[in-house]
Amino acid sequence: MRAAVMRGDRFVVEERPTPRPGPGDVLVKVRACGICGSDLHYFKHAPEIIEMAAQLGAPTEAMERNLAAGPVLGHEFVCEIVEFGADARRDLKVGDRVASMPFVLRDGAPALIGSSPEIPGAYAEYMLLSEALLLRVDDDIPDAAAALVEPLGIAVHAVNKAALSPDETPVVVGCGPIGLAVIAVLKARGFAAVVASDLSPKRRDLAATMGADIVVDGGRDSVIAAAQARGGRLVVFENTGAPGMLHRLVIEAPAQSRIVVTGIAPGAESFLPMLAITKELSFAFVIYYTAEEFAEALDLIRRGALNWRALITDTVGLEGVTQAFADLADAERHAKILIDPWMRA
Repeated sequence: MRAAVMRGDRFVVEERPTPRPGPGDVLVKVRACGICGSDLHYFKHAPEIIEMAAQLGAPTEAMERNLAAGPVLGHEFVCEIVEFGADARRDLKVGDRVASMPFVLRDGAPALIGSSPEIPGAYAEYMLLSEALLLRVDDDIPDAAAALVEPLGIAVHAVNKAALSPDETPVVVGCGPIGLAVIAVLKARGFAAVVASDLSPKRRDLAATMGADIVVDGGRDSVIAAAQARGGRLVVFENTGAPGMLHRLVIEAPAQSRIVVTGIAPGAESFLPMLAITKELSFAFVIYYTAEEFAEALDLIRRGALNWRALITDTVGLEGVTQAFADLADAERHAKILIDPWMRA
């Protein structure tokens, strides 16, 4: 099979053995895969990420082998069932399209897709999934929409963690794909006063398209001030991961605010604990989702509860992955780029 393999500062299309499904596995054909911000982060900082994990005492042998072998990334996908492994229940059938949380079950424990040479990701024509984790994708849901279930799952989880009440004002800082997904979920939940900010005019336009009620230029105006004008306690979703953003929010946020962090900062961050304590600020840091939240994200798409089309700004084949990673650095050009492994240049 063909796969886009990470080799230093580029992706190289290589022939890799098509995986064989073992007990509990399903071989699937990848129909579409989104490029995630965490993929971009890993591409830029893989050695530092592995070193940090080692310093924290985490096992890094699989990560080191994966980097040396050439990682096949990709965890935002929709696939088609090709073959079942041994002991399959076969609740679904060959040809069904499926979504899945980005894990496979190994020895009863979840293993992250794309994290080892044995578990390649979806920047490839085929991959393995675990039958127990599959969700069928309805026939009338386009592949492009189904490929967004994973980032939407993170947004559902973030909104659930925030536990907003109707009289609170949600504030979305950073309108990249996750921030836009958070806006979409908030609007689907019925919140009528969503305030958002970003430095990029294009992303501000997308935030309005996704349903944000007030959109602020983050480089010129204070989104916190704009939100305070609406009244109610603030719940701030920090999606940028920008250095110093937590420090800034601790300074600007009013007393009793909650800050929900989805953005991945590239290194250590600091803020003034005494100020956060004095204001009695609350923090929640979120990653991934529950199985129920992942299924809820698929259901939001199924019900037509959000404008998913606005999130997708391009589709490339495997040969276009390196350029797509470069293009995503320009917020004025793109939000979400999908990979179609079967598209030819």
